[in-house]
Amino acid sequence: MIIDIHNHLTVKSSPYHLPVEEYLRAMDENGVEKAVILGKDYGEIGDRQGSNLPDEETAAFVKSHPDRFIGFTGVHPDRGTDYNLRRVERAVNDLGLRGIKINPHAGHYPNDERLYPVYEKATELGIPVMFHTGVKAPAEGMRVKYCHPIYLDDVAVDFPDMTIIIAHAGYPWVEEAILVGLYASNVYADISTLKQIEGALGYEVMLPTLRKLTSSWGAQRVIFGSDGIFNMEETIEAVNRADFLPEGDKRKIFYENAKKVLKLS
Repeated sequence: MIIDIHNHLTVKSSPYHLPVEEYLRAMDENGVEKAVILGKDYGEIGDRQGSNLPDEETAAFVKSHPDRFIGFTGVHPDRGTDYNLRRVERAVNDLGLRGIKINPHAGHYPNDERLYPVYEKATELGIPVMFHTGVKAPAEGMRVKYCHPIYLDDVAVDFPDMTIIIAHAGYPWVEEAILVGLYASNVYADISTLKQIEGALGYEVMLPTLRKLTSSWGAQRVIFGSDGIFNMEETIEAVNRADFLPEGDKRKIFYENAKKVLKLS
């Protein structure tokens, strides 16, 4: 069984919006039991582009097949503390969403103290927070300087009871991501989009990163994610080709770790 902790939904008004049936088809073809649909708030940049994802759309998508999907909300510090706290509380308590996605490349560092009340709320609610790290998204206005995982060290130290997920394993700053989580058992990494980065760069990324993560942390804090239904197959195949991983470790990466983080029964 597989849980995909990193997937996306575009707004309904986008020409790239896909119906739920496309997700289910890809999931069934690849043996994915559940997928996390991540929130998206790029702040003013996303407002201008019309790309920010309303929680209502995420919740409606998830509720169409609640046995297959889990939803996260999204926040941006420029919205202000009161707005963000109301959004998180409504997302969890009213809409049934179960985590937070934060996109620093949209103009802020993850240790921006304007986000600290959100982290306090996430800790109180017992929900995970995922941070985009590493390579920036190919969208106008994104800045890679905000994506370095070293800035998550402050967050991990200041919020030791909050579950932190380092998306994309911080690539290319994998060693720094590892150091952030080396003595912080609340820090996890997902391996989403590493195969796509590998294709863009022209050299091996996925398996060396997976080896580094599992050699240093063990497999118990590495989580499968695809970053999109069209990436599922090759990402799954890459993990299965990792001959340095015993089958028990692959089960942790594909399923058991996400089950723990998402508090699934």
